[in-house]
Amino acid sequence: MESLGVGQQEGVIGELSKVTWAVGGGKGGVGKSLVAISLAYWLGRLKRRAILMDGDLGGANLHTMLGMRIPQKNLDDFILKRVDTLDDILLPTSMQGVQLLAGGSEVPALANPNFAQKSRILRAMQNLETDVLLVDLGAGTSLNTLDLFLACPRKLVVMTPQPTSIQNAYGFVKAAFYRRITRALRRTQLKGLFDVSANSDEPIPQSVEEVLEEVSIGAPEALDEVRAAIDDLRLELVVNMARDPKEHKVGDLIREVCKKFLGLDVRVRGTIPYDPGMEKWAKTMDAGALGQDTGSSALRAAYEIAYEMISELEATPTSEQSFRRAA
Repeated sequence: MESLGVGQQEGVIGELSKVTWAVGGGKGGVGKSLVAISLAYWLGRLKRRAILMDGDLGGANLHTMLGMRIPQKNLDDFILKRVDTLDDILLPTSMQGVQLLAGGSEVPALANPNFAQKSRILRAMQNLETDVLLVDLGAGTSLNTLDLFLACPRKLVVMTPQPTSIQNAYGFVKAAFYRRITRALRRTQLKGLFDVSANSDEPIPQSVEEVLEEVSIGAPEALDEVRAAIDDLRLELVVNMARDPKEHKVGDLIREVCKKFLGLDVRVRGTIPYDPGMEKWAKTMDAGALGQDTGSSALRAAYEIAYEMISELEATPTSEQSFRRAA
């Protein structure tokens, strides 16, 4: 399977705008899409323009959670060149200031678009007019998912306190770590270092120390680039559906493990408590009803995260602070 191609060929952007947030995770069932929707809801309420993009190229369903049975326009229209820009397929939602970029499902083959199609999507994402772009990724660790995750400067990993979710979240972080290093080694003889089939007789490195040792011996010319790739990989965790104070500390556990074995500085962005009201809302698939429960503990926690997001973006203004922000 070919990757999104970020940084692999001349003319392909290496990273998206600073206002792009990937919302990823291990397997499904952690409430990843609901977290993305909750953040978008508050961004809109805080008078910011937000776009929710369904980044699940093989199983788009974000529109369903927003109460849309069949989107009038979706990513297929852009990939198949029926429209020229992603702006042409943006859909309004019932949430203030929030638009949806629906994923495609018309052509099964487009679940794995080719290099040119994926590169075109990335370039078009740069031209969206918004204050924040939230990319709700598909579950799992496919190369498409990992590359889109890595292309976003802001990277959220959603997990729950359940043991299987903790394991899957760490597995996702580890897969992104391997993928990032693989890019740095793509022009060396170690380009297949993390390829199981290519390393059938040798164990794959399991820690940052083992990785750096392998590179220093087999591809010393790439050592600085690998170190930089590791240092630049900044991830953030959101622990969702936490039921008690003990479960609120799960993020710290993952952070420590990532630092110890992968050398990554992972930040715990926040914890969202379990809220039966949110589960009930998710079943209604009515985005207009979101926020009607003013006592929702989960929504209050999502507000804190959303407020921090925009505060940090606006505290460090850059030329890329928004996607061609309108005057």
